[in-house]
Amino acid sequence: MVGNAVDVTTPQDLDDRFRESLAALSEPGHRADSTQPVAEGAALTGAQLLDLFDAQVTSRQLDLAGRWLRSFGEGYYTIGSAGHEANAALAAALRPTDPALLHYRSGAFYCVRAAQAAGLRFGAEDPPDPDETPD
Repeated sequence: MVGNAVDVTTPQDLDDRFRESLAALSEPGHRADSTQPVAEGAALTGAQLLDLFDAQVTSRQLDLAGRWLRSFGEGYYTIGSAGHEANAALAAALRPTDPALLHYRSGAFYCVRAAQAAGLRFGAEDPPDPDETPD
């Protein structure tokens, strides 16, 4: 242990501590309108930033799932996307039809692009109802 830091020995420990830290956060006294820009003159809204954060966290969770599968001989996980989460912002800045020459550490980019593609394909934010048949 260094100072107040706790040694993190496994990806699962890191994820557990991250979740515990988030759960320990107090509710803010004032909640800003997520449909508004996050700062004067900013183009991004709070909702858009939350979507980017969600893509970044999803990428990390996919890394953990890959490690877990690999731990008992399933899957092909080798190196995760950790450290490349900011690629989510790049994907959000591009049109879904723009080409992207990515590498294996662009998980957050892929998460945003997948959401964009789903919106293009189905024309809505919500996924299609599996019980409905397309025309």
